[in-house]
Amino acid sequence: MPDRNYFIRSFARLGRELDGFAGQAEFSALSYEVAKQNPFFTRAMQEYALRAIAEKFLTEKALEKLLGYVPLDFPKDRKVGLIMAGNVPAVGFHDLLCTLCLGARAYVKLSSKDSLILPAIVGLLGKIAPEISARIFMEGGPFSRSGLLFGGQKMDFLLFSGSDSTKSLLKDEFPGVPMLARGSRFSLGVLSGKEDTSQLELLAQDMFLYCGMGCRSISYLFVPKGFDLQRLVNASSCMKRQLEEIGPYMSNYRRLRAIAQIEGRIGSSSDMGGFIDGGFFLLERSAQPFPPTGCVRFNFYDDFLQVEQFCRTHRDKIQKKYTNFGIAQLPDTDDWTDGINTVEALTAGCTAKD
Repeated sequence: MPDRNYFIRSFARLGRELDGFAGQAEFSALSYEVAKQNPFFTRAMQEYALRAIAEKFLTEKALEKLLGYVPLDFPKDRKVGLIMAGNVPAVGFHDLLCTLCLGARAYVKLSSKDSLILPAIVGLLGKIAPEISARIFMEGGPFSRSGLLFGGQKMDFLLFSGSDSTKSLLKDEFPGVPMLARGSRFSLGVLSGKEDTSQLELLAQDMFLYCGMGCRSISYLFVPKGFDLQRLVNASSCMKRQLEEIGPYMSNYRRLRAIAQIEGRIGSSSDMGGFIDGGFFLLERSAQPFPPTGCVRFNFYDDFLQVEQFCRTHRDKIQKKYTNFGIAQLPDTDDWTDGINTVEALTAGCTAKD
């Protein structure tokens, strides 16, 4: 593993740099280019993501906690291939941090939807800790069965979030290489019915901060029977202006609303498949998770056993269940994706043949 004190000092300083980065002219130029590349990533979303990284991952306390999972005898110069998702700004940073805390080399395949933010972060790191940033190798371009991923080098471990088809491609390109593959997941919120307006506004943030994208965004709700859903619609207006600025999001919402209107399903929320129009999103009563962009699905419950049964049915697809709101996009450094300890998975995979 790298020198513990140097690692903590370096990344804690990076955290302070990121926390102030959003107010600098350099960030303004970067955020403009990022939004051109991916119109779903507004400046506000980028700023929130960077500050969340600084606050939750890059404090001395968080870094101490992360290093507590690192074995002292981890072998040097292991190569870890990281294939980044592009649904939330810099969403793959935590995977990169976990790789670097082991002292491994990180070979990063950037998403075509988010290929600018992570290099900017690594650029800041290079000014603080060039010895660490020198172990990061990044590449862009479309992902395909090219035989040239990571420069054709053999990896000791692969870490990615993606589809089953991506997993199949990687198995063919890197036969015998251990990997941690993460598929599609969703998060749900469970309302007690006693939430006040401020709590419902925090729920709206958890639902819409990243347009509902990412496994931690709440895209499914359980509400007690008799709950006035208009209260949620009204509270969600706090996010309306931000989402109205995003053309592709609003186009998708309008398309869904037009189809629902043609089918006569707007206003029939007491029935399965019925919708409530929130003005910039649809609430759809459904027993199935994974709604399209521009829609949040829900169902009523009169017994908490119904919620527990739903969770059992979808246990392999649920990222998180929230009963307190405003924290979905602020995971702690050991709030592992899919509940799998990333450092332990990397350690086991990279030492499997030793």
